[in-house]
Amino acid sequence: MIANRLILTAALMVVMTACGRKKKEVQVVPAAGVLPEIVAEAGEPVVAGKPPPLDPAVPALTINKSAQVSVLGYHDFVKGKPGNAMQVSEEQFRAQMQVIRDARIKVIGMPEFLAWRRGEKDIPDPSILITMDDGWKSVHTIALPVLREFGYPFTVFLYKRFVNGGSKSMTTAEIRELMAAGGTVGSHSVSHPYRKRIDAAYRKGAPAGEAFLRMEMKDSRQFLEDLTGQMVTTYAYPGGYHSEREEAVGKECGYEAMFTVNGARVTWDTPAAALGRYIVIGTDATDAAFRRAISSRGTSQGEVVKQLLRKEGGEVLVSTAPAPDATVAVRRPRIAVDVSRLSGIDAATVTMKIAGYGQVPAEYDAAGGVIAWQVREPLRTSECQVYVTFRREGETLMDSVAWRFYVDLVSGYLPEPPVKLAAPGAAPVTEAPDAGAEGSEAEGAGVVVPR
Repeated sequence: MIANRLILTAALMVVMTACGRKKKEVQVVPAAGVLPEIVAEAGEPVVAGKPPPLDPAVPALTINKSAQVSVLGYHDFVKGKPGNAMQVSEEQFRAQMQVIRDARIKVIGMPEFLAWRRGEKDIPDPSILITMDDGWKSVHTIALPVLREFGYPFTVFLYKRFVNGGSKSMTTAEIRELMAAGGTVGSHSVSHPYRKRIDAAYRKGAPAGEAFLRMEMKDSRQFLEDLTGQMVTTYAYPGGYHSEREEAVGKECGYEAMFTVNGARVTWDTPAAALGRYIVIGTDATDAAFRRAISSRGTSQGEVVKQLLRKEGGEVLVSTAPAPDATVAVRRPRIAVDVSRLSGIDAATVTMKIAGYGQVPAEYDAAGGVIAWQVREPLRTSECQVYVTFRREGETLMDSVAWRFYVDLVSGYLPEPPVKLAAPGAAPVTEAPDAGAEGSEAEGAGVVVPR
């Protein structure tokens, strides 16, 4: 009997050692001859194969899988007027934090977010996650005092070559002060490479490309862990660009959450390698990205589309391809907006952002009145969100057309003709494939490379 108990105890110790610090449920199957009863910690007998009785005083853990998290993305901060799109004034930042408080939206930290995603902890619905990229000194001098004032946790995504990089970047001491104030650190690569550099590495062969990505993603993680003494398991794609290549290497490097710059709420089952963020543009007088992030479900994408695509009398102003909420069977569709009924569009202000790509090089055909981009790489998710913005002459505010469509990923593997943009109000039609219509690739997502 004693020998059997020793065998069972040894088995339990091996299992516990293998699990490390993580708490896991382990079912022990006794070997032949081992007694079916052992003494539990509470002193009560537990029959092998049956879990111990639950403590009725401890409520069962429930995870709200329908909760949504809006992830805000910032870069640089200034006192006074922003000098570029990635700079946010101290006044604007404080006002945004006050709006969040007034709206009574819970700001959660990255540890809470990851625990929710792992099914270990519940979070309020909705919630907000605050992130800041690169490692500008202004995060320490301007943003930190505001965040302390509101008591909000936050995450800073740092890239190795910008840490201790001069008067505009944070020092090690400042980074540690951020952490002591409730901040966490995530990786933003070694050198902040945009798509062209990654593609150049892959043109030398897949092994060379993977080695380049591994250096950027793995070395930066190791550097930050050595710097902070804490585990780093989150990553923000430089410029927001990512594809299956970056996703695969990121998972290999141990990242459990990787963030884009695509303005979309994160849900419990959003792919871990493609978590959206709302990048706040300091020079946008409408504060559109921030307003979308904190808006309630009552002002969801569907209602925004109806408002922007029609006048009060019901006249159709623009049409889109694919149509809002349509399902397409091609994974490389031509995404377009017909704005021929609108006049005075400033071509220099036209932008298009695609979920999974960030900002793309859409072309505006002023003669035909069409803003379009041909998807180059196959879409990887069943839902695609599109955001098109532009300014018209005489207007101070930007116009925005936002919609989403769906992709039949199964049918998408079959050859299908692309969708052709129809006139406003008409149904889309198909046309013969054009082998040369793929268009150019996006370098980034509107994120300015730190100077």
